[in-house]
Amino acid sequence: MQNTNQNNFDCVVSGEIRGKKVIVFVPGLGADHRLFKYQTEYFSGSVAVDWIDPLAGERLEEYAVRMAAMIRSKLPVGVGGEDVVICGLSLGGMIAPYIARNLNAAGYILLCSIRKPSQFPRRYYLDWLLMRCSVKLRVVRISFFRFFLKLFLLFPAFTKRFVNVDTLEQIVCMPVNRFAELSRMMFDWVYRKRKEDELCDDNLNMPSIHIHGNCDMLLPIKLTNPDVIIENGGHLLSITHPDQVNKIIQDFITENF
Repeated sequence: MQNTNQNNFDCVVSGEIRGKKVIVFVPGLGADHRLFKYQTEYFSGSVAVDWIDPLAGERLEEYAVRMAAMIRSKLPVGVGGEDVVICGLSLGGMIAPYIARNLNAAGYILLCSIRKPSQFPRRYYLDWLLMRCSVKLRVVRISFFRFFLKLFLLFPAFTKRFVNVDTLEQIVCMPVNRFAELSRMMFDWVYRKRKEDELCDDNLNMPSIHIHGNCDMLLPIKLTNPDVIIENGGHLLSITHPDQVNKIIQDFITENF
């Protein structure tokens, strides 16, 4: 997929953000910058990034180093990592603390995500085993999954009653290999770190907040310990509850910076 967000950082003009914090939004697995359209419209000077291609066998912590470097290289002159707040949804939230650490960011926000691997549902264990078995099996499974989604997109009037059509299009458009490697990287982090029960933001001395919906089916709230709960919120709060999410983020920025 062509990176339609390659010039997204150009909208961050140093004159507009002087004395403010730049919010950098990181999407979930299969999604891109469009997941945060309501946030980038609301927060002047904010930006949503796309995933970069993972390297074969790369770990989440290593990938975060490259993401942080990419973000740093795109910031306007005079704006450093200390001026940035990272906000990640789902997989973007899992990697957000690592990006924040490498960027020396001001803070970070977890949206519909988890703070440590033990909060990841055990029902995905079979997916992890599949990811470890074979790259070909990985690609076949994801290709079948995307084919199923494409069938849904043939009936948008029916589909939009159950799920955001724009998000399905993002998943269908993401290259299979990128989706597969990001999935492999996520599962590897979860099950490699589960025994250690390590906080992904352990030893990070910076403000943070975890926002979660009480109806999240992918990452159930009962397994997490969020700071703010949004009633009737599912896994795509940035799209389904933009006003509430924006207010919570705004309050967090105002109170901490």
